[in-house]
Amino acid sequence: MGAQALFFGSPIWTFNWNPPYAAPLRRLATTGCKGFELTAWSVEMLGYYTDKTIRELKAIADGEGLTLTNFFYNLPFSRDDGAPVSHVDLDAYKRGVELAAKIGTPIMTSMTPYPFQSDIRPILQRPTAQEWSAAVRPEWDWAEEYEVVVEGFSAACAIAAEAGLRVAIEPHPYRWVSSGQGMLRLIERTGAPNLGLNFDPSHLFPAGDMPHYVVLQLGDRIYNTHFSDNEGHTNAHWRPGRGKIDWKAIFAALRTIGYSGPITLELEDAPGASHWTHFREATPEFDSEMKRGIRYLRDCAAELDIIIA
Repeated sequence: MGAQALFFGSPIWTFNWNPPYAAPLRRLATTGCKGFELTAWSVEMLGYYTDKTIRELKAIADGEGLTLTNFFYNLPFSRDDGAPVSHVDLDAYKRGVELAAKIGTPIMTSMTPYPFQSDIRPILQRPTAQEWSAAVRPEWDWAEEYEVVVEGFSAACAIAAEAGLRVAIEPHPYRWVSSGQGMLRLIERTGAPNLGLNFDPSHLFPAGDMPHYVVLQLGDRIYNTHFSDNEGHTNAHWRPGRGKIDWKAIFAALRTIGYSGPITLELEDAPGASHWTHFREATPEFDSEMKRGIRYLRDCAAELDIIIA
């Protein structure tokens, strides 16, 4: 994984879900983070990153001593009504890769799609849902749909490789990659040497994986991290120490595989966080949650003689 030491980071969207990102980036730096992640939630949002905006964000990052760790942009899938399989928009993905390379990220992060772009209830609603299911259409071709995913990500990885970027898949409940084994299968099927995992215990744990097992299974295909905690029944994103995830075991596993780089706190459901359900700017309480989470993780790592810069 290289000689770079472990360091804390955060995605920009927990401070402010949508742009502009200049002020949130300055604020992120005050919490003790040295890394940050940017995003474009859609093809249309790529337009926010004009040459002027990129120069401004780079100047802020340089001034605050921040490193851009990755750029989140989903490989776009869609399905026409009545069609047996989905299709992928590689031209739109290439636009995202070209922009990400221009900004200076080493990694493109993406989730795999839900099968057939199906409408699935968010896992956070599971405790209050009497019935937990998802629709199935008779015209859907399940074997071919996975082939579309494999071919799409194989092509996406080739596009990213041309720009010198790696591709990290964030596992997510009910999507094609929801587990470590799902990630290993996609790596094997695509054969892409620049495809790896954005290790997110808050998604893996409620989906049935032991997070530190996944680290040991994926080894050097762990490209990035998203750390948050939950009780294992939902994919809530609380600060580490508030749920049931075994963080010492995770740090021990990361040390075993020789991981170095960002320890990124993605506290989407911590008090005060900005969130897709309201889009408001994070409150001052969120800054405190970030600092407390960083202290907790630093202490967990220190018990194993692991230093986080």
